[in-house]
Amino acid sequence: MINKMFEETLIILKPDCLERNLEDRCLKRLEKLGEITLISKINVSANQIMAHYEDNLKDKPENIKYRVLNYFVNKEVIVILLRGENVIANTRKLIGASDPAKSPKGTIRGDWGIDSYSIADASDRSCYNIIHASDSEVNYIREKNLDRSGLEYENMPSFRGISS
Repeated sequence: MINKMFEETLIILKPDCLERNLEDRCLKRLEKLGEITLISKINVSANQIMAHYEDNLKDKPENIKYRVLNYFVNKEVIVILLRGENVIANTRKLIGASDPAKSPKGTIRGDWGIDSYSIADASDRSCYNIIHASDSEVNYIREKNLDRSGLEYENMPSFRGISS
């Protein structure tokens, strides 16, 4: 008997994804990896985003923190919990490298990314890379347990017609 490993991951469709109307395309690909057990559109607060990126930002200069805040705060994102077999690794493979310029075709960032770290640095802003996904079970648990005010926990088997 084969032991399948089912797990959950947290995914965030970032502001640039929503601004470019890529959410349906991304969600169609994500649905192939498992069951969407939560989907909610929220406006991000400074506290939420700083807590989410706390480990990444703790040793960064203030201008990097400002870039992240400017990218997210008071903008809409879609938060997703996805459950499936080896879903953390499979989702990371699907989304591609953090720098869209280094993501291969066939990945979300490789197919729809229009930014790069070098362009973002030259423009003194965060890189518009469409999507976030937990990179480990430990980070999934940490991210899932952050301030979730504004999230509506419900099963939504279909993502079409997401409303504000």
